[in-house]
Amino acid sequence: MNIRLHGLTTILSALVVLTAPTAVLAQDNLVTGELITTVNSGTPGKGGEVTFTVTRDITNWNVTSALGNNAVVRTVTLPIVPSAFMVQPDFTLKMNTDLLESAELTSTDPQTVVYRIREDAVWSDGVPITGDDFIYFWKTQNRRDCPECLINGSYGHDFIETLEQDETGKVVTATFSEPFLGWQGLFMFLYPAHLAEKHGDIAESYNNFLSNEVPAWSGGPYMVESFDPGQLVTLVPNPKWYGEKGPYLDKLKFRIITDSTQQLTALENGEVDVIYPQGATQDMVEQAAGLDYLGIDFQMNPSANWYFMGLNSKAGPMSDIALRKAVLTAIDAGDLKAKTADPYLRNWPHMGSVMFLPNQAGYADRRGARGYGTGDVEKAKGILSEAGYKLSGGSLLDPSGKPVSTLRLGFSPGYPAADDMARLITGYIAPLGLKTDLLTGPNATADYLLSGNFDLYLSYFSQQVFPAVKAGQIFLRDAGPNYFGFNDPKIEEIIGKAAAASSIEESAAILSEADELAMDYAALFPIYQLPTALIYKEAILNLRDNPNQLGPAYNTAEWGLAE
Repeated sequence: MNIRLHGLTTILSALVVLTAPTAVLAQDNLVTGELITTVNSGTPGKGGEVTFTVTRDITNWNVTSALGNNAVVRTVTLPIVPSAFMVQPDFTLKMNTDLLESAELTSTDPQTVVYRIREDAVWSDGVPITGDDFIYFWKTQNRRDCPECLINGSYGHDFIETLEQDETGKVVTATFSEPFLGWQGLFMFLYPAHLAEKHGDIAESYNNFLSNEVPAWSGGPYMVESFDPGQLVTLVPNPKWYGEKGPYLDKLKFRIITDSTQQLTALENGEVDVIYPQGATQDMVEQAAGLDYLGIDFQMNPSANWYFMGLNSKAGPMSDIALRKAVLTAIDAGDLKAKTADPYLRNWPHMGSVMFLPNQAGYADRRGARGYGTGDVEKAKGILSEAGYKLSGGSLLDPSGKPVSTLRLGFSPGYPAADDMARLITGYIAPLGLKTDLLTGPNATADYLLSGNFDLYLSYFSQQVFPAVKAGQIFLRDAGPNYFGFNDPKIEEIIGKAAAASSIEESAAILSEADELAMDYAALFPIYQLPTALIYKEAILNLRDNPNQLGPAYNTAEWGLAE
């Protein structure tokens, strides 16, 4: 069975109802209910600058590519690259009315979607945005027209069998080869086809022009004025902006500060105006709350991102499922959360699933049901003993009598809790006779995770509206983010059925079985959702937390300063 699964750059979550805090906690500034879509609203004046902090340098400008797909590139390019639909702070998908007049599902057999592009939608050089741009992007993503394109994921574009435009170029019709529930997530981040065609064939333009060259073009409210690598990206208004609102600012700057501990200091010193750190800490929350005298405010939300520890089932010691299960059993998830989240995030939910967030349809605590995360060292030792392992002189010997090698435990930089988690996990598994070598650094993702040079790895995934779509990215054998060696035809078959379901509820019911099987595989240990912390000068209007993969930069056309 040839199964194709695809991502949709959005998520579905629900806000957590928390008890009233008695100290300075993240909950003090949780945004709940309807406020999340309207908080900090206002009509700004014209002019001024805002400097937003990002956490890493930009080495690839193509956010849909395998190497450019990260939060920083997404944040910096959202004001430049137009999208058909955008993910909103309340976790809904909203059509981009600046770009499109309509996007309608006109038929279900075959599934057909018709996009009508606004007449006045143009690129920064005045060339109209047309079906050519949709078709170019589709060809880069569908895996058929450009197998050499180094994409992050097909995101469902390979479900489209034909993509055609009318004689005006402003009406685009997509006909699908089979039903695709997540069609509204397609055509995020469109690129100018008329410029791409000047830089070689599709693969050359996609892999090199769009990835390596600083954009001198824009289809959004701003465009790049300058880029100082490792330091600063400066955007200015796009003179051909066709949108209803904005842009209001004279300049929108993105200051690169890779040391997360220095971001709040930079805000306090007036060097930057907004920070959106990767994960909140108690110190950060307390400091932000103490800066109100400087006109600084902050918003908090549970995000679509969830911490996990992955185990390398493809090679090395973790390729033995008995050892994987023992490690997951010895980890004390309650203690882990208590020491890294609970001091400032009361009642923060743990993750018991690898395919659903706690408030998504289909969720169940499948991790706890298997005894994973209980910290039961004796049970873990029993699993190992039954599989032929032995403890000798404080070291673990495998069934052949050889010492189990020191485990390479990697983690992505920039996430304060990850370092603490790595050290705690080292302690949890030490009684099993296991030792770890902690690996991190600015290139940890490439050096360890992507290269397979790890046994255990701490990072996070971003959940989506349609969990089956995300599951396809992680668990299919040929999926790029299948870093941990999942290789189960039954899981793939179930995910395929879930992706073709007619509703989220039906899809979730089907996918639950795959979630059970994936948890049995014991190659992915879910921990808990990351908190967001948007900390900013309160003079900035219409800046609001968007706690999903897009982040706060989803509406930069509306940002401005109070008059």
